[in-house]
Amino acid sequence: MKKGLSLILAVLLVFSCASIVGGAEAPVGEFTAFCQNVAGLPDISFVFGDERTDVKNNQKVIGTFVSDHAYDIFATQEDFGYHDTLVEALPDYAYQTSHHGGVPYGDGTNVFTRSMPLYNEKHITWNSLYGIADDGADEFSQKGITYVCIEVADGVFVDFYNIHADAYGDEGSVAARQDNFRQLAQRINLRTVSRPVIVTGDFNAFVFNDNSLLKETLIDGCGLKDAWTELYNGGDYTDCSSFIESNGGVWTDKWGVWDSVERFLYKDGGGVTLTCTEFEYVWITDAQGRNCSDHAGAYAKFSYNAENAKESIGSDIKVVKPDPLTELVRRIVGFFKALILGIRNFDKVREYFNF
Repeated sequence: MKKGLSLILAVLLVFSCASIVGGAEAPVGEFTAFCQNVAGLPDISFVFGDERTDVKNNQKVIGTFVSDHAYDIFATQEDFGYHDTLVEALPDYAYQTSHHGGVPYGDGTNVFTRSMPLYNEKHITWNSLYGIADDGADEFSQKGITYVCIEVADGVFVDFYNIHADAYGDEGSVAARQDNFRQLAQRINLRTVSRPVIVTGDFNAFVFNDNSLLKETLIDGCGLKDAWTELYNGGDYTDCSSFIESNGGVWTDKWGVWDSVERFLYKDGGGVTLTCTEFEYVWITDAQGRNCSDHAGAYAKFSYNAENAKESIGSDIKVVKPDPLTELVRRIVGFFKALILGIRNFDKVREYFNF
C-alpha cells in the first residue's frame, strides 16, 4: 500500500513539474501610453484683449482624464508653471521624471507611469532653437528631449523619448526642427545597449507633405515605425491620398485628426518585438465643452514579446536622482540666458506686444 501510494505521488509530482515548466507564462504583454501637450504656458491672452483661458483648471481636467483612463504611461509637453496642479490629478502615478519648472528654465517634457519604474533619466536641450518673440518663441524655452528607460514588465525595458520640437513653419524654424530630428536620431543610433524604442511628443511635423525631414531622419534613418501610418495607411510612408479620399477629407483637415503633430514612433530591440495595436487622436474638453489644449492628445496601445530578450537588455539601468545644486544652477543660467536674449532683441519683443 505504501509503495503504491509512493508511486502515485511520484507520478503526480512529475506531471506537476511538467505542468509548471511547460505551462509557464510567456514573457508577453501589453501596455497603453498617452501623449499630451498640456498647454501649461501662463495665459497672456488678456494682453491682446482676448478672453482669458483657465490654464490651471485645464491641467486638472487633463490629469483627471488621464487618471480615469488609467493609461500606463503619460508623456507631457508644455508642462510648465501648473505642474503641481497636474500632479494632484494623477494620484495613482507612482513614478515621474524630475520637473524643471516653468519658462524660461523648464523644458515642459515629463513622463509619468502608474507602476513602471523609470531609469537612466536624462533631459537634453536641443542644439538648435529658433524664434524670439514670434516664430514660436522657442529660444525662450529649454525645449528638447526627456529620455527614460522604462521597465514595462519584470526585466523588460524600453527606451522612451519624449520630445518637443521647434515650432512654426518659417525657414529658420524648419531648419532648427530638422536639426532637432538629427540630434534625436544620433542619440538613438549611438546607444550602447539594444532595447525597443518608443518616441512620442509634439513633433511639430508630419510624415506626409512636410519639409522637416521627419521620415528621412527618424523613419528611414533609425528604422522607426509611425503608429498612425502603420494602422491607418497600411504602412505606406510615401502616399496617403487613398486614405484622404476614402475618408472624405482634405489635407488641411489633419490637425488633431490624422497624421497630426503628436505621434508615437517605435521599433524592436534587444530581442524584444514591439507592435502598436491601437492608436487614435483624442481632444480633452472641460465641463463647457472647450478644448483644454490647442493640441489633441495621442493614445497608443503596444504589445510586446520578450521571449528572445537578450540578457544585456537591462545591463546599464540605474536610478537617477535629481541634484538640487545642479538644478539651481541650471535655473539661474536659464533665467539670465532668457533675460539677455530679451534685452538683445528688445525691438522684436516690443513690436510683437505692440508697446
